[in-house]
Formats: sequence, C-alpha cells, structure tokens
Amino acid sequence: MNAIRNAQNLLLTAQPAAVVVVRVVVVVGNAP
Repeated sequence: MNAIRNAQNLLLTAQPAAVVVVRVVVVVGNAP
C-alpha cells in the first residue's frame, strides 16, 4: 500500500515537472 501511495505521489509531482520540461524544450527548440 505504501509503495502504491509513493508511486501516486511521484506521478502527481512528475506531471507539473514534465510540463515545465516540455515548455523549456519548446522554447529552446524555437530559439535560433
């Protein structure tokens, strides 16, 4: 049960981080 809870917490914290990473990649990709 604790492992499942930890996995869920990791997913919840990883989602916003993934969005930030995607935005940075897009900005860097658009930069000359």
